[in-house]
This record gives sequence, C-alpha cells and structure tokens, in this order.
Amino acid sequence: MTKTKFPKAALFLKQHKRKRSSSDKEEGSSSTRTQSLSDDSFHSEDGGASTGHQKQKEGECLQKLKEGCRLANISVSDNIIFRFACYYNFDYEVAESAIAERVDDPHLHLRMEGQLMKQFQSLIIFPLPGLMTKNNKHEVLYFHACRHFPAETDTELLIKNMCYVFNDMSTTEDQCRNGVALIADLNQWTFKNFTNECANKFLKAMQHQVPTKVATVLVVNAPRWFPKVWKVLRKMVSKSFAKKFIILKNPNQLQDYLMDDCEKYLPLEMGYWRDSTEIVDDFVDMKLHNESNL
Repeated sequence: MTKTKFPKAALFLKQHKRKRSSSDKEEGSSSTRTQSLSDDSFHSEDGGASTGHQKQKEGECLQKLKEGCRLANISVSDNIIFRFACYYNFDYEVAESAIAERVDDPHLHLRMEGQLMKQFQSLIIFPLPGLMTKNNKHEVLYFHACRHFPAETDTELLIKNMCYVFNDMSTTEDQCRNGVALIADLNQWTFKNFTNECANKFLKAMQHQVPTKVATVLVVNAPRWFPKVWKVLRKMVSKSFAKKFIILKNPNQLQDYLMDDCEKYLPLEMGYWRDSTEIVDDFVDMKLHNESNL
C-alpha cells in the first residue's frame, strides 16, 4: 500500500514534544488524561484491571496522540486513535507513525454499498453473531475460502470484505483489546480458489491492513495437500502471526476452542444450524440502517 503523507505529519512528534516539555513540569503526575472510547477505567489486555503503570502509559499515549493529531491537523475519530494505540500496545511513537501514514486508508472507512455489498452476498467472509471463543473473549468471523475465485473477482474486494468485518468488530474498547478469531473453512478449496499473489495480498491484509488484532485463525476441512502449501503461505507473514494459525484435523475440534453450544452459531456449510444467507442478509440490513443514520 502506498503510504499517505500528510502536510504536517512530519511535525507530529516534534510539535507535541515541544509543547509537552514545558507543560509536563507544571502538570506532573496529576495531568488529566484522555481515556479510550469512554471515560471509564482502562483494562489490561487479559481483560482485568490494568496496573497503575500500564494505566498511566495508556492514558498518556492516548492524550499525546489526540493532541498530536490536533497539532498536525489530522482529522481522526477517538475510535480510530484507540484502535491504533491498542494495536501497537500503546507505544506512542509507533502508533503516531501508523496514524500519520494510514489514517486515510480507504480500508478504515468502508461503507456497505456498491460492489462491497454485492461481495457480502457471495457469503465468503462474514461475522458469526453471538459466537465467542472458549474463554468468552474473542468474537468470531467465518471465511469460506472455496467461494473466492481470483480469476473472476479482484482479491482487493475480498480484502475489503474482510476489513469491513474487522472494522465492525473493533468499535468498543473490549473488542479492540481482545481482537477477533477467524474460522477458515477450506472445504472444497482447490487451486482455482487462490494464487500465490492472491494469498500473499490476503494474508498480509489479515495481519496489518487495519488495526484489528487477529487472536487466532482456526483452519478446518483442509485438503490433504494443504500442509505443503502452508509451508509456502506461512512465509508470507511474520513468524509470530503464522503461529496464530491452528490447523484442526477434525471440524469437531472447534468445540475445544469455541464457547459451549457453539453449534447454534456455526453455519450450515459446516454441518451446523445457522443459515449463512440469513446471517449475511441481517448483517447487511443492519449496517445499511446504521450507516443511513450517520
């Protein structure tokens, strides 16, 4: 992706440090900190209360990012600022650089319209409402890989499909902190459904196109030849991200990773209960309604 250059982004860090250097001495530890998506307490990544040090680090990072955006005339919502800060573990300088370069990436500002809305009707990537992982921490989305044909559909549209769901699953503080789990269903997946270029673009987008943490990828119904292909695919992402992929020998093993009664939320394509068309239609209708009120 071509990096966006803001007119004043180069001054972002310098301006903020200059301003803070004089005010920090006066404010000290009693300075007022801008909090995340609400004015309530922060939480650590494991869902519990943050330590005092972490709480302070998070608050200061968010305050500096908001002030830096103001100084650099970067128009950005509190939600986007928190997403970047959380994604980069509240490392101010890294988050600052990412915001300056990527805040106007169209993948962050997708709407349910045009080709993207038609893409959802193909039932390739969509959320599974109500489904959580075993620890009741991560919301889950579903990817039915055999429905994408790179020779017929631009992979960029598939990436937008995924990013739209990622964005929708990153609207609250807990969602941003916990990240998502993805079920990659490779049933009937063949060489017609991917190319090296397609896989490379898709996997890299999954890792860092938008600031949504992918906690785990549960691969089910993989063909016998998949391990050989995976040796190539895993090199397209970082080693740490590749470790998030768990290849299950049997779809029934999903029960080891998902909440009790997960069968009620899994789609018919996997032999379970939910109708995918109904899930997607409801999701599209809800997003159209929400976006019409913006």
